[in-house]
Amino acid sequence: MNVKPLLDFIKRESKDNTYKKILAMTIISGLSNALLLAVINYSTAKMVKEASGDDAESAFNFKFIIIFAIVFLIYIITKSRALKLTASFAENIVFNIRERIVKQLMNTELNQFEDLGRAEIYTRLTNDTNELSSSGSFIANGIQSAVLVFFAIIYLGSINMTAVFVTVGMLTIAISNYFISSKKLQSEIGEAISLETVYFDKLNEVTGGFKEIKLNLKKKYDLFVGKLQSIAAELRDKKILTTEKTTYYFVFAQAFFYGLLGVMVYVVPVLDKKVLTDLAKITPTILFIIIPLSEAIGALEVVNKATVAITNLDELEQRLTENNAGKVEDPVIMGIFNDFKKVHFNDLRFAYRNKEGQDQFSIGPIDFEVNRGDIIFIIGGNGSGKSTLVKLLTGLYPPTSGDITIDDTIITNTNIQEYRELYSVIFADFFLFSELYGVRDLTDNTVIQLLKKMQLSDKTGYKDGAFLNLNLSTGQRKRLAMIATILEDKNILVFDEWAADQDPEFRKYFYEELIFEFKKQGKTIIAITHDDHYFDKADVIYKMEYGKFLKYSK
Repeated sequence: MNVKPLLDFIKRESKDNTYKKILAMTIISGLSNALLLAVINYSTAKMVKEASGDDAESAFNFKFIIIFAIVFLIYIITKSRALKLTASFAENIVFNIRERIVKQLMNTELNQFEDLGRAEIYTRLTNDTNELSSSGSFIANGIQSAVLVFFAIIYLGSINMTAVFVTVGMLTIAISNYFISSKKLQSEIGEAISLETVYFDKLNEVTGGFKEIKLNLKKKYDLFVGKLQSIAAELRDKKILTTEKTTYYFVFAQAFFYGLLGVMVYVVPVLDKKVLTDLAKITPTILFIIIPLSEAIGALEVVNKATVAITNLDELEQRLTENNAGKVEDPVIMGIFNDFKKVHFNDLRFAYRNKEGQDQFSIGPIDFEVNRGDIIFIIGGNGSGKSTLVKLLTGLYPPTSGDITIDDTIITNTNIQEYRELYSVIFADFFLFSELYGVRDLTDNTVIQLLKKMQLSDKTGYKDGAFLNLNLSTGQRKRLAMIATILEDKNILVFDEWAADQDPEFRKYFYEELIFEFKKQGKTIIAITHDDHYFDKADVIYKMEYGKFLKYSK
């Protein structure tokens, strides 16, 4: 078992050395627990001896009650204090990790986020952090139990050294066997967690493609039987295997305790006849440490799972930290490009690459100018690269080669966010937020008027900063997204097939009125469209064809 990652993690996350206080309380509680055993054994023997004399009443000794009460009080106080500190410590660690990862995630570039995958992020932020949260008290109890066992063995030595040698020898064999076996178990726990990530990834396909599944029985069968069921079965088998091994260790521990008692009663007296006179003390002492020793061994299993969770979280943070910059704080947008006259895309190219670095799909060269107030249409078939183009033009994807200039300023890593702030985009696969994040000093009446304008006031409302209903048709949801775009008041508006899901009335309104309202406000419009009936509304049209960017003649 490799506990170094856990120890390093605790030191790293404990900014105020809280773990030292927990360790101190845990050791004191374990020591006081062991002292309770010594006090009870000693006082019992003392009272039995005195009771066998002429004055039986003298066997009742008040000082034993005082000593017992003091030790017991110390145990209760330190034990409860250790558990409270541990609970607070564990939850603070989980809070810090989640906050740190989410911050890093929100500062991560889009292509890196897409490489990570949602399933892995969800698994790490839920399963792995929950594992850490629940492990704290178990580990603290395990340490306290281990301390108790240690001092109980020292006490056992004060009774009979042969008993100590036998006990320590058998414990060494048992614990060594566990440590050797647990390395394999730790690996299998990690494999089970990885399988869970794959399972959640496939489950996302069920929830995301539910409509398509309902329309296609073969699709449903292949996804359920071919993927979900087989992954779930493999995950089940892996978890059963790890549970069986854990159960084996538990049963082994229980059997070991009674085996130790058997050896102490039937074998050791043959080696050392003096043990016979001390069996009355040795036997209850060993019985006393059975439960603590079980807790200590059980804590090792928790350490295994916590170590795997820490390794997974560290790996995720490492991946997020690469090429990660910036903070999540209330920003000050300088608006240095708000008065731009022209954006020039110079020989832009972008390529999706596999893990070996080989190009899988590429677009470019992209070479054209956008003048302020232009209405630009981009057309092209499915898979031609239009959506990738949008991410490239808006600065969400870093170009493989080429550059972007605004007037005479080249866009670099230092000013890329200011460039992105020019854009408001409604993607083809847009996400509709329930609240208008990022729009400040907004009155409910302003939103209500826009809901009426978009003919949505009878479908949803707006109150306390949130839309009241998002369970709408795709076209209606796109109109809500348009309201957000209007309120964001950005300089360049990009619409990826926005009109495709609108009824004829709103499609006409979009092409004949809305985009010209934006143009009058000095805004630039880039619309991906297939509506050739409205091509005459554009100042210029470009076409994407198999990743190539071409000018289109109306």
